[in-house]
Amino acid sequence: MARMTWAAIGIAMGAVAVAQTEVADTKPDDFIYVAATAQDRVGRVMTPVFVNGVGPFAFVVDTGASSTVIAPRVARRLSLQIDTSNTKLLRGITGSEVVPTVNVSNITAGGISLENSNLPVVEPRVFADADGIFGADAFGRGCLIVSFERAKVAILAKPCPRVDDNWEKVRARLQFGGLVVADAHIGATRVVAIIDTGAEQSLGNPALLATLRARKKVSLDSNRTQVYSATSQIVFGDLLVTPSLRMGGLSVGRFQVVYGDFEVFRIWEVADQPAIVLGIDVLGQMDAMMIDYTRSEVLVLPRSSTGGVAMKRRGMPTRLPRN
Repeated sequence: MARMTWAAIGIAMGAVAVAQTEVADTKPDDFIYVAATAQDRVGRVMTPVFVNGVGPFAFVVDTGASSTVIAPRVARRLSLQIDTSNTKLLRGITGSEVVPTVNVSNITAGGISLENSNLPVVEPRVFADADGIFGADAFGRGCLIVSFERAKVAILAKPCPRVDDNWEKVRARLQFGGLVVADAHIGATRVVAIIDTGAEQSLGNPALLATLRARKKVSLDSNRTQVYSATSQIVFGDLLVTPSLRMGGLSVGRFQVVYGDFEVFRIWEVADQPAIVLGIDVLGQMDAMMIDYTRSEVLVLPRSSTGGVAMKRRGMPTRLPRN
């Protein structure tokens, strides 16, 4: 029987799965927001977001999403008109679909705010039943710090703070509206790795699978998996145990990847070379990750490290430490 995997990319949105989450009551901050957040059943990080000054709403922090999106229930709660005549093209993992939009005066998390935006409206079943997705159009002008170990997120409207030597730099670049693309190796194979905090499961393209099979690094047998996205198309993939991954200071042993001819690899122009979308199944094995969009820099804190990141909030020290 085929297994089912949920995936989505909203205007290039990262893959997510269904789960329920709650976020404690809080208030917007005009400089920096550092808060304990909820994690869903597969570890995705959620952050409190305010829409038109109302909230907090629980949004998935998604580095694979170029656009922030909201759920219909948020629009209804705020009495916002969903505009079916003003649409956007939702380009998903499995295909494309036109979706309605809603005009939002402002949407805020931490020191980051989007003003007067027409946001895609997408059913929450494709992003962990959260209230929306906070994408790179929002935080892609500053610094994003995610502590997977502590389930915390910091969003800064300025460059990332200095860190100690426990943090490892990853060779990375920003493409396609803030998508984080890094150099990595799976076994001896060099791959393009897309860092996607919104993805439940890592996804590989046919070029990567063909290379690994040619080198006899993966089995010819696989578990067939159905992959669903924000769009109506369903694509089958092959779930396979994959050789170890190395990316900067991050090293992950053999792990499972769903391989398939997913539309996202063509959208991101990596269909013809070995490429992988790294989901929370891999990223969650590190302690923390820092993405400095102002410097096009990615730093990771391996789980075995003891470092933290020190920040100031209105003159008071704040820290995202390791457990």
